[in-house]
Amino acid sequence: MKILIWIGIIFLVIPLVGALIAFIFGLYVNNPSTHNATAYDSKISNQYYLRDGKVVYVLDGNFFQIGGSPIEGADPDTFNVISQSYAKDSNSVYYNGRRVEGADPSSIQLVTSGINASKEESGYLISGGKVFCYGQMIEGADAASFSYLLGSYAMDKEYLYYYTDVKFSRKAMPEAIKNANERYIRHGEQVIYQGKIISNEASRFKIINDEYAVDEQHVYSHGDVVEDMVADGFTVITPYYRKDKNQAYYFNTPIPESDPSTFKVLNDSVAKDGKHVYYNGYIVDNRTVAEVSRSDASELEKMWKWNSLHLSPTRVILVPTDDVEDITNNFYAYNNEVYSRNNKLVGVEPEDVVILDEDEKIFVRIGYQVFYYNVVVEGADPNTFTVIADRFSKDAKHVYWEVYKVVDADPLTFEYEENLYADENDAGEYYLKRWE
Repeated sequence: MKILIWIGIIFLVIPLVGALIAFIFGLYVNNPSTHNATAYDSKISNQYYLRDGKVVYVLDGNFFQIGGSPIEGADPDTFNVISQSYAKDSNSVYYNGRRVEGADPSSIQLVTSGINASKEESGYLISGGKVFCYGQMIEGADAASFSYLLGSYAMDKEYLYYYTDVKFSRKAMPEAIKNANERYIRHGEQVIYQGKIISNEASRFKIINDEYAVDEQHVYSHGDVVEDMVADGFTVITPYYRKDKNQAYYFNTPIPESDPSTFKVLNDSVAKDGKHVYYNGYIVDNRTVAEVSRSDASELEKMWKWNSLHLSPTRVILVPTDDVEDITNNFYAYNNEVYSRNNKLVGVEPEDVVILDEDEKIFVRIGYQVFYYNVVVEGADPNTFTVIADRFSKDAKHVYWEVYKVVDADPLTFEYEENLYADENDAGEYYLKRWE
Protein backbone atom coordinates (compact mmCIF):
# COMPACT_ATOMS: atom_id res chain seq x y z
CA MET A 1 0.00 0.00 0.00
CA LYS A 2 2.84 2.42 0.91
CA ILE A 3 4.47 1.74 -2.47
CA LEU A 4 1.23 2.65 -4.26
CA ILE A 5 0.96 5.87 -2.22
CA TRP A 6 4.51 6.85 -3.13
CA ILE A 7 3.88 6.06 -6.81
CA GLY A 8 0.80 8.28 -6.66
CA ILE A 9 2.79 11.10 -5.06
CA ILE A 10 5.49 10.81 -7.72
CA PHE A 11 2.95 10.98 -10.55
CA LEU A 12 1.41 14.03 -8.88
CA VAL A 13 4.71 15.81 -8.31
CA ILE A 14 6.23 15.24 -11.77
CA PRO A 15 3.69 17.45 -13.65
CA LEU A 16 3.99 20.15 -10.98
CA VAL A 17 7.77 20.17 -11.24
CA GLY A 18 7.52 20.26 -15.05
CA ALA A 19 5.12 23.22 -14.89
CA LEU A 20 7.41 25.04 -12.45
CA ILE A 21 10.44 24.48 -14.69
CA ALA A 22 8.50 25.75 -17.73
CA PHE A 23 7.39 28.83 -15.76
CA ILE A 24 10.93 29.64 -14.62
CA PHE A 25 12.29 29.04 -18.13
CA GLY A 26 9.62 31.37 -19.56
CA LEU A 27 10.56 34.10 -17.10
CA TYR A 28 14.20 33.70 -18.02
CA VAL A 29 13.84 33.74 -21.81
CA ASN A 30 11.34 36.62 -21.75
CA ASN A 31 13.47 38.74 -19.45
CA PRO A 32 14.83 41.70 -21.48
CA SER A 33 18.21 41.47 -19.75
CA THR A 34 18.58 37.93 -21.15
CA HIS A 35 18.49 39.55 -24.60
CA ASN A 36 20.70 42.50 -23.67
CA ALA A 37 17.69 44.82 -23.91
CA THR A 38 16.47 47.66 -21.67
CA ALA A 39 12.90 48.93 -21.66
CA TYR A 40 12.50 52.65 -22.35
CA ASP A 41 9.74 52.86 -19.74
CA SER A 42 8.35 49.52 -18.55
CA LYS A 43 5.65 51.26 -16.47
CA ILE A 44 4.08 52.62 -19.67
CA SER A 45 4.97 50.01 -22.28
CA ASN A 46 6.61 46.59 -22.46
CA GLN A 47 7.06 46.84 -26.24
CA TYR A 48 9.91 49.31 -26.82
CA TYR A 49 13.56 48.58 -25.87
CA LEU A 50 17.10 49.78 -26.41
CA ARG A 51 19.41 46.99 -27.57
CA ASP A 52 22.91 47.31 -28.98
CA GLY A 53 22.37 51.01 -29.64
CA LYS A 54 19.14 50.46 -31.61
CA VAL A 55 15.43 50.89 -30.82
CA VAL A 56 13.73 47.49 -30.83
CA TYR A 57 10.01 46.69 -30.92
CA VAL A 58 8.84 43.48 -29.19
CA LEU A 59 5.13 42.63 -29.39
CA ASP A 60 3.81 42.49 -25.80
CA GLY A 61 7.37 41.97 -24.59
CA ASN A 62 7.41 38.38 -25.88
CA PHE A 63 11.12 37.87 -26.54
CA PHE A 64 10.81 34.07 -26.42
CA GLN A 65 8.42 33.35 -29.32
CA ILE A 66 8.46 36.61 -31.27
CA GLY A 67 11.75 38.34 -30.51
CA GLY A 68 12.59 41.97 -31.26
CA SER A 69 12.54 43.89 -34.54
CA PRO A 70 14.74 46.99 -34.94
CA ILE A 71 12.78 50.12 -35.89
CA GLU A 72 14.52 51.48 -38.97
CA GLY A 73 15.47 55.14 -38.62
CA ALA A 74 14.40 55.49 -34.98
CA ASP A 75 16.72 57.74 -32.95
CA PRO A 76 17.65 55.93 -29.71
CA ASP A 77 18.79 59.13 -28.00
CA THR A 78 15.49 61.03 -28.35
CA PHE A 79 13.17 58.02 -28.33
CA ASN A 80 10.50 57.77 -25.62
CA VAL A 81 7.22 55.93 -25.15
CA ILE A 82 3.82 57.64 -25.07
CA SER A 83 1.59 54.64 -24.32
CA GLN A 84 1.65 50.86 -24.66
CA SER A 85 1.63 51.13 -28.46
CA TYR A 86 2.60 54.73 -29.33
CA ALA A 87 6.11 56.14 -29.10
CA LYS A 88 8.11 58.98 -30.68
CA ASP A 89 11.55 60.37 -31.29
CA SER A 90 12.66 63.79 -32.54
CA ASN A 91 11.59 62.96 -36.10
CA SER A 92 8.65 60.56 -36.05
CA VAL A 93 5.73 59.01 -34.19
CA TYR A 94 5.42 55.22 -34.02
CA TYR A 95 2.56 52.80 -33.46
CA ASN A 96 3.41 49.18 -32.70
CA GLY A 97 6.87 49.75 -34.09
CA ARG A 98 5.68 51.29 -37.38
CA ARG A 99 6.14 54.94 -38.38
CA VAL A 100 2.86 56.91 -38.32
CA GLU A 101 2.76 58.83 -41.58
CA GLY A 102 1.66 62.46 -41.16
CA ALA A 103 2.08 62.62 -37.39
CA ASP A 104 4.12 65.40 -35.74
CA PRO A 105 6.23 64.26 -32.74
CA SER A 106 6.24 67.81 -31.33
CA SER A 107 2.43 67.83 -31.05
CA ILE A 108 1.07 64.76 -29.27
CA GLN A 109 -2.23 64.25 -27.44
CA LEU A 110 -3.59 60.86 -26.40
CA VAL A 111 -7.38 60.71 -26.73
CA THR A 112 -9.25 59.48 -23.65
CA SER A 113 -12.90 58.71 -23.04
CA GLY A 114 -15.53 60.26 -20.84
CA ILE A 115 -17.81 57.19 -20.92
CA ASN A 116 -15.32 54.34 -21.07
CA ALA A 117 -14.28 53.03 -17.65
CA SER A 118 -11.36 51.04 -19.05
CA LYS A 119 -7.90 52.49 -18.44
CA GLU A 120 -6.44 50.69 -21.42
CA GLU A 121 -5.11 52.64 -24.38
CA SER A 122 -7.82 53.84 -26.79
CA GLY A 123 -5.66 53.63 -29.91
CA TYR A 124 -6.61 57.21 -30.84
CA LEU A 125 -4.06 60.01 -31.05
CA ILE A 126 -4.15 63.69 -32.08
CA SER A 127 -0.96 65.05 -33.61
CA GLY A 128 -0.34 68.20 -35.60
CA GLY A 129 -4.05 68.94 -35.93
CA LYS A 130 -4.75 65.45 -37.34
CA VAL A 131 -6.51 62.46 -35.80
CA PHE A 132 -5.04 58.95 -35.88
CA CYS A 133 -6.63 55.60 -35.07
CA TYR A 134 -4.28 52.67 -34.41
CA GLY A 135 -1.57 54.49 -36.34
CA GLN A 136 -3.76 55.37 -39.37
CA MET A 137 -5.01 58.90 -40.09
CA ILE A 138 -8.79 59.47 -40.09
CA GLU A 139 -9.39 61.64 -43.14
CA GLY A 140 -11.40 64.79 -42.39
CA ALA A 141 -11.76 64.25 -38.63
CA ASP A 142 -11.95 67.49 -36.63
CA ALA A 143 -9.15 67.39 -34.07
CA ALA A 144 -10.52 70.29 -32.00
CA SER A 145 -13.79 68.48 -31.19
CA PHE A 146 -12.56 64.89 -31.40
CA SER A 147 -13.08 62.54 -28.45
CA TYR A 148 -12.86 58.81 -27.81
CA LEU A 149 -16.02 56.93 -26.74
CA LEU A 150 -15.47 53.19 -26.21
CA GLY A 151 -14.16 50.13 -28.01
CA SER A 152 -13.18 51.43 -31.45
CA TYR A 153 -15.79 54.21 -31.45
CA ALA A 154 -14.98 57.93 -31.37
CA MET A 155 -16.64 61.16 -32.47
CA ASP A 156 -16.18 64.77 -33.41
CA LYS A 157 -18.78 67.54 -33.75
CA GLU A 158 -20.17 66.11 -37.00
CA TYR A 159 -19.50 62.36 -37.12
CA LEU A 160 -19.45 59.13 -35.15
CA TYR A 161 -16.44 57.02 -36.15
CA TYR A 162 -15.65 53.31 -36.05
CA TYR A 163 -11.96 52.71 -36.77
CA THR A 164 -10.76 54.87 -39.68
CA ASP A 165 -13.10 53.92 -42.51
CA VAL A 166 -16.65 53.90 -41.06
CA LYS A 167 -18.47 57.03 -40.01
CA PHE A 168 -22.04 58.18 -39.40
CA SER A 169 -23.44 61.71 -39.40
CA ARG A 170 -24.02 62.70 -35.78
CA LYS A 171 -27.69 62.84 -34.79
CA ALA A 172 -27.36 62.46 -31.03
CA MET A 173 -24.82 61.99 -28.30
CA PRO A 174 -23.58 58.38 -28.54
CA GLU A 175 -24.05 56.29 -25.40
CA ALA A 176 -22.89 52.98 -24.01
CA ILE A 177 -25.61 50.29 -23.87
CA LYS A 178 -26.30 48.75 -20.49
CA ASN A 179 -24.69 45.33 -20.03
CA ALA A 180 -23.23 45.46 -23.55
CA ASN A 181 -19.63 44.86 -24.55
CA GLU A 182 -17.65 47.52 -26.41
CA ARG A 183 -18.70 46.26 -29.83
CA TYR A 184 -22.05 48.00 -29.27
CA ILE A 185 -22.91 51.68 -29.07
CA ARG A 186 -26.21 53.56 -29.06
CA HIS A 187 -26.67 56.52 -31.40
CA GLY A 188 -30.12 57.99 -30.88
CA GLU A 189 -32.48 55.17 -31.80
CA GLN A 190 -29.77 53.39 -33.74
CA VAL A 191 -27.93 50.42 -32.29
CA ILE A 192 -24.52 49.97 -33.90
CA TYR A 193 -22.50 46.75 -33.65
CA GLN A 194 -18.93 46.70 -34.93
CA GLY A 195 -19.60 49.72 -37.10
CA LYS A 196 -22.87 48.41 -38.60
CA ILE A 197 -26.37 49.67 -37.80
CA ILE A 198 -28.32 46.60 -36.71
CA SER A 199 -31.44 48.06 -35.13
CA ASN A 200 -33.45 51.28 -35.10
CA GLU A 201 -35.16 50.37 -31.83
CA ALA A 202 -32.52 51.37 -29.30
CA SER A 203 -35.09 52.16 -26.61
CA ARG A 204 -36.36 48.58 -26.88
CA PHE A 205 -32.95 46.97 -27.39
CA LYS A 206 -31.86 44.58 -24.64
CA ILE A 207 -28.63 42.67 -24.12
CA ILE A 208 -29.21 39.02 -23.15
CA ASN A 209 -25.55 37.97 -22.88
CA ASP A 210 -22.30 38.44 -24.79
CA GLU A 211 -23.76 36.60 -27.80
CA TYR A 212 -27.44 37.54 -27.87
CA ALA A 213 -29.56 40.68 -27.88
CA VAL A 214 -33.18 41.44 -28.77
CA ASP A 215 -35.34 44.35 -29.80
CA GLU A 216 -39.11 44.43 -30.34
CA GLN A 217 -39.06 41.84 -33.15
CA HIS A 218 -35.64 40.36 -33.73
CA VAL A 219 -33.05 38.21 -31.99
CA TYR A 220 -29.42 39.11 -32.71
CA SER A 221 -26.40 36.84 -32.43
CA HIS A 222 -23.08 38.70 -32.49
CA GLY A 223 -24.87 41.57 -34.23
CA ASP A 224 -26.63 39.52 -36.94
CA VAL A 225 -30.37 38.83 -37.06
CA VAL A 226 -31.01 35.14 -36.38
CA GLU A 227 -33.43 33.91 -39.00
CA ASP A 228 -36.52 32.09 -37.65
CA MET A 229 -35.99 33.29 -34.06
CA VAL A 230 -38.42 35.83 -32.61
CA ALA A 231 -37.88 38.13 -29.65
CA ASP A 232 -41.16 37.12 -28.01
CA GLY A 233 -40.32 34.50 -25.37
CA PHE A 234 -36.66 34.29 -26.34
CA THR A 235 -34.59 32.61 -23.62
CA VAL A 236 -31.09 31.16 -23.49
CA ILE A 237 -31.73 27.87 -21.69
CA THR A 238 -28.16 26.52 -21.62
CA PRO A 239 -24.97 27.22 -23.62
CA TYR A 240 -26.35 24.79 -26.25
CA TYR A 241 -30.11 25.40 -26.24
CA ARG A 242 -32.44 28.38 -26.67
CA LYS A 243 -36.16 28.85 -27.24
CA ASP A 244 -38.74 31.47 -28.19
CA LYS A 245 -42.53 31.40 -28.21
CA ASN A 246 -42.57 29.20 -31.33
CA GLN A 247 -39.90 26.53 -30.93
CA ALA A 248 -36.61 25.46 -29.37
CA TYR A 249 -33.15 25.76 -30.93
CA TYR A 250 -29.86 23.90 -30.78
CA PHE A 251 -27.46 26.82 -30.90
CA ASN A 252 -29.16 28.92 -33.62
CA THR A 253 -30.67 26.01 -35.56
CA PRO A 254 -34.41 25.40 -35.16
CA ILE A 255 -35.30 22.05 -33.60
CA PRO A 256 -38.06 20.63 -35.81
CA GLU A 257 -41.46 19.98 -34.22
CA SER A 258 -40.24 21.14 -30.80
CA ASP A 259 -42.69 22.50 -28.22
CA PRO A 260 -41.18 25.40 -26.24
CA SER A 261 -43.78 25.15 -23.47
CA THR A 262 -42.70 21.61 -22.50
CA PHE A 263 -39.12 21.67 -23.76
CA LYS A 264 -36.64 20.45 -21.15
CA VAL A 265 -32.87 20.13 -21.40
CA LEU A 266 -31.47 16.98 -19.80
CA ASN A 267 -27.79 17.55 -20.63
CA ASP A 268 -25.59 19.14 -23.31
CA SER A 269 -26.69 16.58 -25.91
CA VAL A 270 -30.13 15.33 -24.91
CA ALA A 271 -33.43 17.22 -24.49
CA LYS A 272 -37.10 16.37 -24.70
CA ASP A 273 -40.55 17.89 -24.76
CA GLY A 274 -44.06 16.44 -24.66
CA LYS A 275 -43.65 14.81 -28.07
CA HIS A 276 -40.04 13.90 -28.81
CA VAL A 277 -36.58 13.15 -27.51
CA TYR A 278 -33.82 15.23 -29.15
CA TYR A 279 -30.13 14.57 -29.61
CA ASN A 280 -27.98 17.58 -30.57
CA GLY A 281 -31.12 19.19 -31.98
CA TYR A 282 -32.31 16.18 -34.02
CA ILE A 283 -35.47 14.17 -33.34
CA VAL A 284 -34.58 10.73 -31.99
CA ASP A 285 -36.83 8.20 -33.68
CA ASN A 286 -35.98 5.15 -31.58
CA ARG A 287 -36.51 6.66 -28.11
CA THR A 288 -39.80 7.73 -26.52
CA VAL A 289 -40.25 10.60 -24.10
CA ALA A 290 -41.38 8.26 -21.33
CA GLU A 291 -38.30 6.04 -21.51
CA VAL A 292 -35.64 8.81 -21.36
CA SER A 293 -35.05 10.14 -17.86
CA ARG A 294 -32.16 12.36 -16.81
CA SER A 295 -30.08 9.30 -15.91
CA ASP A 296 -30.90 7.70 -19.28
CA ALA A 297 -29.82 10.93 -20.96
CA SER A 298 -26.48 10.79 -19.13
CA GLU A 299 -25.94 7.34 -20.59
CA LEU A 300 -26.85 8.46 -24.12
CA GLU A 301 -24.42 11.37 -23.87
CA LYS A 302 -21.44 8.98 -23.83
CA MET A 303 -20.32 9.43 -27.42
CA TRP A 304 -17.91 6.51 -27.25
CA LYS A 305 -20.88 4.19 -26.53
CA TRP A 306 -23.58 5.62 -28.79
CA ASN A 307 -23.70 6.68 -32.40
CA SER A 308 -26.36 8.90 -33.98
CA LEU A 309 -27.29 7.76 -37.48
CA HIS A 310 -29.34 10.06 -39.69
CA LEU A 311 -32.61 8.83 -41.10
CA SER A 312 -33.12 12.26 -42.68
CA PRO A 313 -31.67 15.77 -42.23
CA THR A 314 -33.84 16.20 -39.09
CA ARG A 315 -34.20 12.70 -37.60
CA VAL A 316 -31.69 10.23 -36.13
CA ILE A 317 -31.55 6.92 -34.31
CA LEU A 318 -29.18 6.25 -31.40
CA VAL A 319 -27.43 2.90 -31.66
CA PRO A 320 -24.46 1.26 -29.92
CA THR A 321 -21.18 2.42 -31.45
CA ASP A 322 -19.85 -1.16 -31.47
CA ASP A 323 -22.67 -2.14 -33.84
CA VAL A 324 -21.78 0.53 -36.43
CA GLU A 325 -19.17 -0.09 -39.12
CA ASP A 326 -17.45 2.83 -40.85
CA ILE A 327 -17.43 2.11 -44.57
CA THR A 328 -15.80 5.49 -45.19
CA ASN A 329 -15.80 8.74 -43.22
CA ASN A 330 -19.18 9.53 -44.78
CA PHE A 331 -20.99 6.20 -45.05
CA TYR A 332 -21.81 3.78 -42.26
CA ALA A 333 -23.25 0.31 -42.03
CA TYR A 334 -25.71 -0.72 -39.31
CA ASN A 335 -28.04 -3.70 -39.23
CA ASN A 336 -27.14 -4.43 -42.89
CA GLU A 337 -28.31 -0.96 -43.93
CA VAL A 338 -26.32 2.09 -45.10
CA TYR A 339 -26.43 5.60 -43.69
CA SER A 340 -24.75 8.76 -44.96
CA ARG A 341 -24.04 11.86 -42.90
CA ASN A 342 -27.51 13.21 -43.70
CA ASN A 343 -29.86 10.33 -44.40
CA LYS A 344 -30.51 6.62 -44.64
CA LEU A 345 -29.98 5.12 -48.10
CA VAL A 346 -33.13 3.12 -48.66
CA GLY A 347 -32.57 -0.25 -50.32
CA VAL A 348 -28.78 0.02 -50.17
CA GLU A 349 -26.72 -2.69 -48.46
CA PRO A 350 -23.10 -2.31 -47.30
CA GLU A 351 -21.72 -4.36 -50.19
CA ASP A 352 -23.36 -1.93 -52.63
CA VAL A 353 -20.96 0.83 -51.53
CA VAL A 354 -17.89 0.52 -53.78
CA ILE A 355 -14.85 2.54 -52.72
CA LEU A 356 -13.09 4.03 -55.74
CA ASP A 357 -9.94 5.34 -54.02
CA GLU A 358 -8.72 3.00 -51.29
CA ASP A 359 -6.17 5.41 -49.82
CA GLU A 360 -8.42 8.41 -49.10
CA LYS A 361 -11.85 6.76 -49.37
CA ILE A 362 -13.38 9.99 -50.64
CA PHE A 363 -14.98 8.74 -53.86
CA VAL A 364 -17.54 5.92 -53.77
CA ARG A 365 -20.00 4.41 -56.24
CA ILE A 366 -23.45 3.34 -55.14
CA GLY A 367 -25.59 1.89 -57.91
CA TYR A 368 -25.59 4.37 -60.78
CA GLN A 369 -24.32 7.32 -58.75
CA VAL A 370 -20.80 8.49 -57.86
CA PHE A 371 -20.25 10.39 -54.61
CA TYR A 372 -17.49 12.79 -53.56
CA TYR A 373 -17.56 12.53 -49.77
CA ASN A 374 -21.35 12.22 -49.47
CA VAL A 375 -22.31 14.56 -52.34
CA VAL A 376 -23.39 13.20 -55.73
CA VAL A 377 -21.13 13.99 -58.69
CA GLU A 378 -23.96 14.96 -61.00
CA GLY A 379 -23.85 13.37 -64.44
CA ALA A 380 -20.85 11.17 -63.77
CA ASP A 381 -20.86 7.85 -65.64
CA PRO A 382 -20.27 5.11 -63.03
CA ASN A 383 -19.06 2.63 -65.66
CA THR A 384 -16.13 4.77 -66.88
CA PHE A 385 -15.48 6.85 -63.77
CA THR A 386 -11.93 6.81 -62.38
CA VAL A 387 -10.13 8.80 -59.69
CA ILE A 388 -7.05 10.75 -60.83
CA ALA A 389 -5.48 12.62 -57.89
CA ASP A 390 -6.03 15.42 -55.37
CA ARG A 391 -9.80 15.86 -55.85
CA PHE A 392 -9.60 15.27 -59.63
CA SER A 393 -11.52 12.48 -61.36
CA LYS A 394 -12.91 11.74 -64.82
CA ASP A 395 -15.25 9.59 -66.88
CA ALA A 396 -15.46 9.08 -70.63
CA LYS A 397 -16.86 12.58 -71.24
CA HIS A 398 -15.67 14.91 -68.49
CA VAL A 399 -12.94 15.78 -66.02
CA TYR A 400 -14.22 16.66 -62.53
CA TRP A 401 -12.77 18.65 -59.66
CA GLU A 402 -14.54 17.60 -56.47
CA VAL A 403 -18.15 17.47 -57.77
CA TYR A 404 -17.74 20.06 -60.57
CA LYS A 405 -17.18 19.53 -64.29
CA VAL A 406 -13.99 21.21 -65.54
CA VAL A 407 -14.92 22.80 -68.85
CA ASP A 408 -11.40 23.28 -70.20
CA ALA A 409 -10.11 19.75 -69.52
CA ASP A 410 -10.34 16.82 -71.96
CA PRO A 411 -10.55 13.40 -70.24
CA LEU A 412 -8.57 11.84 -73.11
CA THR A 413 -5.54 14.12 -72.69
CA PHE A 414 -5.79 15.47 -69.15
CA GLU A 415 -2.80 14.79 -66.90
CA TYR A 416 -2.70 15.89 -63.27
CA GLU A 417 0.16 18.15 -62.21
CA GLU A 418 1.04 19.31 -58.72
CA ASN A 419 -0.61 22.56 -57.52
CA LEU A 420 -3.43 22.18 -60.05
CA TYR A 421 -7.01 22.93 -59.04
CA ALA A 422 -10.24 24.34 -60.53
CA ASP A 423 -12.04 27.57 -59.75
CA GLU A 424 -15.46 28.98 -60.54
CA ASN A 425 -15.97 31.90 -62.92
CA ASP A 426 -18.83 34.41 -62.98
CA ALA A 427 -20.88 32.08 -65.18
CA GLY A 428 -20.66 29.27 -62.63
CA GLU A 429 -18.28 27.18 -64.74
CA TYR A 430 -15.07 25.63 -63.41
CA TYR A 431 -11.70 26.18 -65.11
CA LEU A 432 -8.26 24.81 -64.38
CA LYS A 433 -5.94 26.96 -62.28
CA ARG A 434 -2.63 26.56 -60.54
CA TRP A 435 -1.72 27.63 -57.00
CA GLU A 436 0.77 30.47 -57.16
